[in-house]
Amino acid sequence: MREVRPAGIRPSSTFLPELESLRGIAIALVVFFHADGLVRGPFGNSRGIWPSPLLAFVLAGHTGVSLFFILSAFLLSIPFLAQADGGPRVSVAAFYRRRALRILPLYWTLVMSFMVLAAHRPADVSRAIPYLAFLNSVPTWVTPVPPYTNVLWSLATEAQFYLLLPLLSVCLGSPRSRRLGLAGLLFYAFAYAAFLARAFEARPGLRFFLRLGVFGRGPLFLMGILAAWIYRRHGVRVRAWGGWQAGVGDLALIGCVVALGCLLRPLVFSGYEPWDEPPYFAWHLLEGALWSAIVLLVVVAPLRLRPLLVNPVLGALGVVSYSLYLLHLPVWDVTLQMVRTAWRPPASWSPLMGAWAAGGFGLMLLLSVLTYRFIERPFLVRKARIDR
Repeated sequence: MREVRPAGIRPSSTFLPELESLRGIAIALVVFFHADGLVRGPFGNSRGIWPSPLLAFVLAGHTGVSLFFILSAFLLSIPFLAQADGGPRVSVAAFYRRRALRILPLYWTLVMSFMVLAAHRPADVSRAIPYLAFLNSVPTWVTPVPPYTNVLWSLATEAQFYLLLPLLSVCLGSPRSRRLGLAGLLFYAFAYAAFLARAFEARPGLRFFLRLGVFGRGPLFLMGILAAWIYRRHGVRVRAWGGWQAGVGDLALIGCVVALGCLLRPLVFSGYEPWDEPPYFAWHLLEGALWSAIVLLVVVAPLRLRPLLVNPVLGALGVVSYSLYLLHLPVWDVTLQMVRTAWRPPASWSPLMGAWAAGGFGLMLLLSVLTYRFIERPFLVRKARIDR
């Protein structure tokens, strides 16, 4: 099966097509979750419904963002883990140059375009400034411009993770630094437990930062790093295990998917909002553990189900997933307003809304391919040249 290989892969790095397909799954979950939410109301207006475990992935498709965080941590931590094991030293300056070339060109272009489109007067364009600096983890520092800015919080969380990631090789270097790293990890675990116990009853802006910033989503990144460590240390040995021939890997994968679907069902039944506050916020720990297990199984185990999860269609979605993520909600919102103005459909799925979803997805896919080709790809090619 032909690999879908994106631009920007360094000659010295290992390309894992499985991660690209998993990105395709993540963006599909997010895109169709927002489509359902726009048609039927916030979060699909599905309270009181106990969906099947598979349908729960769509109705609670915000879990795709958690998968994005885990994939980011898995991929980006590998060079730092290798350095800690005595491998080549990672240039922190080169790491940040590569991240800037990957994230900023499209992000800055679209943020400025969104603010121009939403502006009622020239001064409104200045609302872009805090978003350009990734300051939107604190809502009091920015002016929301829906639907354009609704998904940008996750980019700010990613930026915070990038600032912390180079500490990984430092904390794993010498025995003394490992002890300091363990102390820092224990301190974070204590602070996170205190957060879940509602010890941080603070202003709404700070609560938003604690939930959606790197503090609240930190366990997802840590689980992605742990999965990368297992892959590096034990991946070859695990892959060679003879027990896979009995279909153990496929059974384990199905079990993780069903367990994650069952975890998402109560979120659909009761609505997402109660689960986004402590102590129920702890559900992200189970979510992250299950997604990390799925990532490891897909990357390491010789699965018979592999073609369902790793294929050119999902790989192609993964390649343009960044563009799709930034563009999908504005496209859904604008096209839905046009449909409702022309036909006034009810707030439910119908053949008309199905045609809207198909047309809207086709449009955003076309726009994403164009932005990838003309904005992302030229900078990704430059990024690949920064090899050390």
